[in-house]
Formats: sequence, structure tokens, C-alpha cells
Amino acid sequence: MYARLIKSHMKPEKFDLVTRLFEEKVIPTLKKQKGFRDELSFIDKEHGETMAISFWDSEADALKYEKDVYPQMLETLKGTYTGELEIKHLEVANSTWYKIHATN
Repeated sequence: MYARLIKSHMKPEKFDLVTRLFEEKVIPTLKKQKGFRDELSFIDKEHGETMAISFWDSEADALKYEKDVYPQMLETLKGTYTGELEIKHLEVANSTWYKIHATN
């Protein structure tokens, strides 16, 4: 299983909008993607930071989403964040939540 982690700095006045956009646009779009498992989103209003982690069956599924659909999601969220987004691709090593682990 793979994860995509995105960290960003949000404009403080946009936190409620971002939460709504995730619920109405981003998550429904993710649910339609091959290999998508789940999404966790975090907001730290005090520091103006957000983090989102999406879980995928395979690295190929995550990369296909990133190439084909993610640009549309960026457009949906345009104007809500400042600076560059930090994106990392990670292999899930352990989990008690899904009872999943690395396939090696």
C-alpha cells in the first residue's frame, strides 16, 4: 500500500472553505479513482498548516491520479494556500488501522 502526503500553508480565512471543498469536490473525486483507499486531512489553524494523506493500493495508482486528476484538484483549491505544496510518496510500512503492511 502507498500513501501520498501533501503539506501546505493555508490562508487562515480559507480553512472552512478548504474543509468544504474537500468534502464536496476532492473526496468524491478521489473515491472514483482506481486503487484509492482513504483520505485523512489535518488542519493546524494556529500555525496555518494543513496535511492530507491519501492511501492507494499501489504506487502506480497513486502516480496515475497525480498525473491525470491532481491538476484539477489543485485548480479546485486555487487561492486557498500560500507557497509551494510539499508532496511525498511513501510506502506504508505498518498500520493497526487497516491491518496492512509492506508487501515485501
